[in-house]
Amino acid sequence: MRRQEVVTGVAAVVLIVAWNGWYLWGWNGPNGEESIEPKLWRDIKKTSLVENADGGVTPQFDESVAATDGTRVELPGVGFVLASGVRENEEGDREVTEFLLLPAEEGVAWCCGLAAMPRTEFSVLVECPNAPFPVSKVDRKSSAVFVNVEGVLRLEKENSLGALYTLEDVAIEFVDVEDVMPPNVRNRCLNQPMLPWLNEQRKRPESSPSST
Repeated sequence: MRRQEVVTGVAAVVLIVAWNGWYLWGWNGPNGEESIEPKLWRDIKKTSLVENADGGVTPQFDESVAATDGTRVELPGVGFVLASGVRENEEGDREVTEFLLLPAEEGVAWCCGLAAMPRTEFSVLVECPNAPFPVSKVDRKSSAVFVNVEGVLRLEKENSLGALYTLEDVAIEFVDVEDVMPPNVRNRCLNQPMLPWLNEQRKRPESSPSST
């Protein structure tokens, strides 16, 4: 009986892996190509943390990232709202005044929902107290929202999360994933899929940082 249970369990795991693999096959784009992140995200991910003699760490930024400090940039990503980033306005409605922006690849775990996997090297705090948005825009299950954020990038600015990057003076574009999902995507498990959306981003021209 015990052996039969083990065999059944292994078979179930294999079936689940194969099923998910079949689902995810269609998530790389209409022609099966791999999704490509914006260059700025790829450069941000090159950041390394060097340990100091006192036990602290010093971030080492890629030259291209260091050059964007204080300039306006555009970053698409998945925003995660924390309780500390929500306030109640004068009308009594809850609104978001800051959130954590992560790259959709490596920054987010996904299966039947979304979960943040923040790393110091690429966690970006988006400050939007002058452009708050209602909590209703955020997915209740995952506290996540798909966005394109344009704003002034600051490196190592002191902030509430201790993130290495801060985006301030922002304009936020909310992305309806259903509008950009390729027709061949079969996975309906996720309520907010990522890879099809990233493939849509590759069609957008690379935005050149401009000095403020």
